[in-house]
Amino acid sequence: MKIDKNTIDRILKMNDEQLWKTIQYVAKRSGQESFSKMEQPSDMSKVRQALSALSEDDIQRAVDMMKRSGKNER
Repeated sequence: MKIDKNTIDRILKMNDEQLWKTIQYVAKRSGQESFSKMEQPSDMSKVRQALSALSEDDIQRAVDMMKRSGKNER
């Protein structure tokens, strides 16, 4: 899954449960096992706020960090 601003905008249209499952899926696929097992936050609006504020550069840096620190390095 390519993660860019368009992808973020699409997933922000999901309901809270779908959004959280997508976040967990991306984390797991990136090798972030501990994050993928976290419980859904009680206030997903803060997660939505943070995601909607990301720039293309922010997203790319996050993807690069996940690749470097994850075991899958995709």
